[in-house]
Amino acid sequence: MQVKEAITLFEQTIQKHLNLKSEEIRCENEGEYVILRGEKTELYVDIWQPEQSSQWQYFDRNQIAAIFQIVSPICEYPPEEYLGQFMEELAHLNFHLFTAKFVANAEQRIVSIQFKRVLEGLNEIEIIEPMEAIGYYAENLKEYLAEKYHVKKI
Repeated sequence: MQVKEAITLFEQTIQKHLNLKSEEIRCENEGEYVILRGEKTELYVDIWQPEQSSQWQYFDRNQIAAIFQIVSPICEYPPEEYLGQFMEELAHLNFHLFTAKFVANAEQRIVSIQFKRVLEGLNEIEIIEPMEAIGYYAENLKEYLAEKYHVKKI
């Protein structure tokens, strides 16, 4: 699936299932969107074609895969004395999550929930399901982690 085709599918799916108009959620760059879930949870959606091959693309390395991604920042890192325990808990929680994973940005000291897949085979279910999962986990786990580790929610 090409990026333009995926963008059209995404915008139609969001309109149909979430009653959101693309012009309300579009960012400056093509294929970038911000969707607000509830009052405080932002979902960042990216649909793009990387220009270079990634060492992490385990299939057909001669064709660079286009990507569909959803990321929701949830909290900042805890103080250093709790960081090891915190990261261990994130790894444990990753085991239980469906259609989502925790990702840590050490440079910005931010933890997010992410879904990422190649565009090939993308359909309405593969758009809505992960959006629901990422939103649900982000809303609930930011509260849990803030309460347990006293981290600042995003």
